[in-house]
Amino acid sequence: MSWTLFKANIKNNRLIWIIMTSIFSMYLIIIVSMYDPDGAEVLNEMLKTLPEGLVNALGFNEMGTTLLTFIAGYIYGFLVLLFPMVLSIIINHRIIGSLIDKGSMAFLLSTPNSRIRIAVTQALFSLFSITMLFLFSTIFSIIISGAMFPGLLDIGTFILINIYALLMYYAIGGIGFLASCISTESKYSLGLGIGIPVGFLLLQMLGGVGEKLSWIGNFSLYTLFDPNKLIEGEPFAFIGMALFLLIAIVLYGAGIAIFNKRDLSV
Repeated sequence: MSWTLFKANIKNNRLIWIIMTSIFSMYLIIIVSMYDPDGAEVLNEMLKTLPEGLVNALGFNEMGTTLLTFIAGYIYGFLVLLFPMVLSIIINHRIIGSLIDKGSMAFLLSTPNSRIRIAVTQALFSLFSITMLFLFSTIFSIIISGAMFPGLLDIGTFILINIYALLMYYAIGGIGFLASCISTESKYSLGLGIGIPVGFLLLQMLGGVGEKLSWIGNFSLYTLFDPNKLIEGEPFAFIGMALFLLIAIVLYGAGIAIFNKRDLSV
């Protein structure tokens, strides 16, 4: 691993990390502040007045009455599929695809660092950036929840939900990383890095619209992520975690191997 390159990645990507983490944290504050221990059912009744297809597509059809299930429903039902995804797409394009397109990768390859070392460094930074987002948001949420509703949040299960979501984004990040490693031009790297995760999101939303289209959701990677099943202690969630981790290992490993063999001019 190259610490010089890793630190350069931090410097070059810190602004987008701060922006996306701040937006995600802002929504966490809003959702937590909306919780009313005595009136959670009222909000759920309000949701029933909206079109059923829209509510299901956004993943708001399984709202609980405890603080944990409330957060899991509103944040980890749909919003968690948006903001971290934007960060993952941008970071994974910048650390490989963008450098190749701008010619900066040729400079890196002319240094004493081997291709494997460069690729491993970029892969580790990809994982590091999304890990720090979830680490910050998890700690932040626990602090905010504790300040607003002392003792109401099941912290242990909440941490598990965030680990679950993090492993999902390791898999999503692997898609973007592999796309950058195999693409010859920036437009292809972005096209694959954006198109595949967004495609999964659209399949997930279509699958939630109604029973006739429910089968479509099975083709989405996001169907493996169900925080409510984790809360209920069902094996599905832990199987999903294992699969996300396996997918991430395969995709990042493939990306590193392909990058090492690519024909890149120096």
